[in-house]
Amino acid sequence: MFTRRFTFPALLVILNLSAATIAVDDDIKCLQGIKGSLADPFGKLAAWTFSTNTSAAFFCQLAGVTCWNDNSTRVLSLELSNTSLAGRIPESLKYCNSLQSLYLASNDLVGPIPPDICTWLPYMVTLRLSGNQLSGSIPQGMANCTFLNVLDLSDNKLSGTIPDELARLQRLQRLSVANNDLSGMIPSDLSTYDAESFSGNKGLCGYQLNKLCKKSTNTRIIIIAGVLGAVGSLFLSFTLYWWFSRRSHQK
Repeated sequence: MFTRRFTFPALLVILNLSAATIAVDDDIKCLQGIKGSLADPFGKLAAWTFSTNTSAAFFCQLAGVTCWNDNSTRVLSLELSNTSLAGRIPESLKYCNSLQSLYLASNDLVGPIPPDICTWLPYMVTLRLSGNQLSGSIPQGMANCTFLNVLDLSDNKLSGTIPDELARLQRLQRLSVANNDLSGMIPSDLSTYDAESFSGNKGLCGYQLNKLCKKSTNTRIIIIAGVLGAVGSLFLSFTLYWWFSRRSHQK
């Protein structure tokens, strides 16, 4: 009876091949999901076919897809701007977990920015989603894209406030949330970005826009209540002092 033995180098080769196969399958699943979930009125993704291709990195030759190098099977960048793609940002992007650049600008994307997008794409360096119809708030989880250099969310319909957490993106060099429906005070920690980064949001205020922030109704109520409380305390103190003084004189 023979016992089959694998040497350590052979085992490493097997494990590497297995990991590479899983990576290829994930990237294919990612690209298939993008094509299947987005409307493509002008057939920009028509050449994205998967059933007849047998080479490991065939998808690196697809339009808009860039891989790490000619011999790599991992998707590095997706350039799908100005393609009239319509729909929500595909959840299948989570399978392109080596992606560093995602360009989806000037399309017809709708709905919110997925709150887990930075969990899906932890190595993302460039994210351009400008010129769509995206709505909802800017996810606080965007701060988890710790390698992010460029974040362009301009010309959408985003609302709410700018998360303070964006200030944690220490590598961020370019930020634009211009021309949305954002409101509230611009976080003071985002002081390195100029007015152009925030312009076109009527509800935004802060020194970056040279626009003072009005105190909220709640703040005004608190201030008024504090003033009235102070006046009431003084009046009560004066009344008690007068009463005790009068009693002392009567005695």
